[in-house]
Amino acid sequence: MAVSAANGETPEDNITVPEDNVTIPEDNVTIPEDNITIPEDNVTIPEDNVTIPEDNVTIPEDNITIPEDNITIPEDNITIPEDNVTITEDNVTIPEDNVTIPEINVTVPEVNITVPETNETIPVSIIPPTIGTSNEISIINETTNTTARVDVGPNTGGIAVNPNGTNVYVTDLVNNTVSVINTINNTVEATVDVGQYPTGVAVSPNGTKVYVTNSNSNTVSVINTINNTVEATVNVGQYPAGIAVNPNGTNVYVTNFINNTVSVINTINNTVTATVNVGQYPTGVEVSPDGTKVYVTNANSNTVSVINTINNTVTATVNVGQYPAGIAVSKDGTYIYVTNVISNTVSVINTINNTVIATINVGQYPAGIACVGTYVYVTNVISNTVTIINTINNTVIATVTAGTTPVPTGKCVCPLPVLKPRPVANFSSQVLLMVQFKDLSKNATKWYWDFGDGTNSTKQNPLHIYKTAGNYTVKLTATNKYGTSSKTAIVSVCTGK
Repeated sequence: MAVSAANGETPEDNITVPEDNVTIPEDNVTIPEDNITIPEDNVTIPEDNVTIPEDNVTIPEDNITIPEDNITIPEDNITIPEDNVTITEDNVTIPEDNVTIPEINVTVPEVNITVPETNETIPVSIIPPTIGTSNEISIINETTNTTARVDVGPNTGGIAVNPNGTNVYVTDLVNNTVSVINTINNTVEATVDVGQYPTGVAVSPNGTKVYVTNSNSNTVSVINTINNTVEATVNVGQYPAGIAVNPNGTNVYVTNFINNTVSVINTINNTVTATVNVGQYPTGVEVSPDGTKVYVTNANSNTVSVINTINNTVTATVNVGQYPAGIAVSKDGTYIYVTNVISNTVSVINTINNTVIATINVGQYPAGIACVGTYVYVTNVISNTVTIINTINNTVIATVTAGTTPVPTGKCVCPLPVLKPRPVANFSSQVLLMVQFKDLSKNATKWYWDFGDGTNSTKQNPLHIYKTAGNYTVKLTATNKYGTSSKTAIVSVCTGK
């Protein structure tokens, strides 16, 4: 039905109502004074609130032709789709009505996992020299050519025997003590409290002092052997382990496992007079018989550092086997014997030119080592054996079941500090071609998704993982009690490579 304009004339041409939304101004709109014929058909008033836009729209004063067709006001709000539809990695939107949707590219990026480095205290464990034995040691006196056996008990750390062989000093890793054992009657004469986790122990040449490395306290305890009391505590580097005293008893040398240094302690005033940089994870330490050289095994560098004791500098570095730990010097000082824990060998070093002259195969995980006369004794942790080497020709003459640990008088058999196994970082990755589908159907009570790869789902908003990249025709069928409606779209899934 036609509607006359205010001047009573009907325009010949139809006026096209613009497709875009017309914003109704907030201000009052003047309704023409002349009568406007309202269409006879029912006009449905929208139930929802209509938001009046803020901008002003000027209503033309000229004739307005109302279209003849019925104007139906929709009950619900109509969402006009945007022209450009961007599909994110997560959601894939299926439009409600018949709207042509371009192919949807879903890019699933490859995931890079970065494991951050963290500052952590290097965990260290101790392998006692008596491991694999019955916690019994054999004290070998080279002067009298006699042997005595002593039970050192559990929790053993380092072991040292005084020069005359009458007392054995054993560190207790658990109770933080040093036991003084009388070798004549095999009894504990005294128990001395020291620092945390005592590992290495050494006796002065005159037998009046005992020096103990306390690994978790970063200190060295000085014990007076006359009254078996601690008379001094010396601060050293981090995680002190190996320890040795020079022949005249004036200096003590301590390996600091974490700091990669050796602390030099003056025994007169019990102060650190020098700190020498060596290789990584210094472990064992020995002093030459003349006191002019100090030899240090660097477990993580696979080397031995040679220190000149006059100026406390490293004068040579000798390559040996993997994870060198235990070390012993021959009586005349011409040879050094080094246990290589991972290589299961012993390196023989000529001290004149600092070169390896022999590599001897021994048991598994050789740790402790002692040089007595013309023989070298090596304790093999995993094999639970002792390898006996003839130093004249550097050959193995016997391998026996470990029953006791040989310890020469006046020497220290220190435990072996090792790194506890760190976790080995490893992982595998798989690019998951995941697509999150979101239902936008109206009035649906059931849903059926056909993902185009032979699989389906009845969930309303399913998350689907495609096995391979490619283009897939996805179909959604929405159902309620009045019928069904379907929508199809192409989804392109790629790995992002």
